[in-house]
This record gives sequence, C-alpha cells and structure tokens, in this order.
Amino acid sequence: MLEKIEHYKERIAELSKELEKAPEIQTLVNELLEDLSHSTQQNHALRRTILKSSSKESRMSTKLRDALYE
Repeated sequence: MLEKIEHYKERIAELSKELEKAPEIQTLVNELLEDLSHSTQQNHALRRTILKSSSKESRMSTKLRDALYE
C-alpha cells in the first residue's frame, strides 16, 4: 500500500501546475492523501493487534487442553 501512496504522490506532483490554478482542489487532494496515509497506518496497527490476540487465544486453548489431559 505504501507503494501505491508513493505512486499517488508522484502523479500529484506531475499535476502540480494544473493544481496551482485551483488551490481548493490542491488542498482537497492533499487532505485526502493524508487521510489515506493515516488510514493505512491504522490498518497495519489493527492487523498487528488482531494477530497478537489470535496468537494468545491459541496459546490459551493449548494450555487448557494440556490441563484437561492431566
């Protein structure tokens, strides 16, 4: 996803002359790009959290299974 964001930044830079004619559009595009970056970071953080919680659950079930077998 970071590659896509970099690609978008490059495309925006290519259109900078046209965007200078309409500063409100340039502002909107910059805000959208920042929101996309922020959402991507949140997505990665949530994925890490889910992976950590799922690995803890599997360990807990293993402990429970071991306790039941004793």
